[in-house]
Amino acid sequence: MNTDHSRRNFVCALCGGLCLSAAVPWLVGSHERSDGASTRGEIKFKDLTGREIILARPAERIVDTMGATAAMAIAVHGSPARLAGIHPFTRPMFEKSFISRIFPEVLQIPSDVVTGSSYTPNVERIAGLNPDVVVHWGDYGETTATPLRNAGLTVATYRALAGGAEETLYAFAKMLGDMIGDNSRSTYLRELGDEIRTHLSGLLRAVPEEKRTRALIVTVTGAGLSASGGDASSTYSYHLYRAGGINVASALPDFSAVSSEQIASWNPDVVFVFNSPRASLDRIYADPVLSATKAARTRRVYVLPIGSHSWGSLGPEDPLVQTWMAELFYPQRMDRSLRQRMGNAYEKMFGRRFTNQELDEVLLMSTNSQSDGYERFLPA
Repeated sequence: MNTDHSRRNFVCALCGGLCLSAAVPWLVGSHERSDGASTRGEIKFKDLTGREIILARPAERIVDTMGATAAMAIAVHGSPARLAGIHPFTRPMFEKSFISRIFPEVLQIPSDVVTGSSYTPNVERIAGLNPDVVVHWGDYGETTATPLRNAGLTVATYRALAGGAEETLYAFAKMLGDMIGDNSRSTYLRELGDEIRTHLSGLLRAVPEEKRTRALIVTVTGAGLSASGGDASSTYSYHLYRAGGINVASALPDFSAVSSEQIASWNPDVVFVFNSPRASLDRIYADPVLSATKAARTRRVYVLPIGSHSWGSLGPEDPLVQTWMAELFYPQRMDRSLRQRMGNAYEKMFGRRFTNQELDEVLLMSTNSQSDGYERFLPA
């Protein structure tokens, strides 16, 4: 299994304990859920392998066997009403994110669509759910899709595209919109990404490469640490580059075990801690080796937020992740636009006006308040 599979498996396995902030009631707004999807007529679209798929009508029942992408489907569709089945890793993610607070019905979606915790489809169970489309993770090859097709099921394949993480993100969002005949939200997501990329492009031009912030994303794995490797096209580090940073672990494979000594030798300016069950700022600040790094000495260590999904993994909030990182990288150059962008994006994608308290929870204001400059994300 390659490193991308290992990271995806690990990310999914973390879902049971992602949120560090205390659970408090969410006071959601009163907007109606909207779903502008077509209700009739044939649907034609291509999956991420280029295979053409024809449906007699817009998909009303979708089974997701991937585990880490159901939040994207909800964001693109405006609600979870079309999800007929999800990977077992998805439910604990929903429990820890705001998804189950604004859409409590997600906790009732069947989650036994694969064998155990693997990516081997439970064909009999999936067929019993009578799906219009099964979303399949194509990076595992045709061996997991063939049994589904042999059972007469329609399979739409996700796979990483050669153009990198951002191209994959928007292509996948479009595929999810295509299958229901409504791309209003997937188009919005792309427009948001384009807007933020333009917003940040001036910053990138103004900061010479040799003066850009050197950053690292680490994940606490038991007693050890793993780093998100890769460059500007990598799924788990491309955010750093979009925000004007440089990944100090770019020479490593996507997800690699590292020692404290290795991190100390890189001496990053900023460290982001992926939101895993063992994630904490003290893992860096109190470590006898890591506490000597520039990031720890200047208090520039932050736990990545969790919204509809865990920030730092591919999902509908990726443009917001880049804004968050850029504001932390270059606080003197950046305006304080994140909270407004979050509120607008969440209302557009999820049909709810989020309160300041809700946005505080997403941003882990309580956890990250001990780190430098995090007060910039407080309500105006």
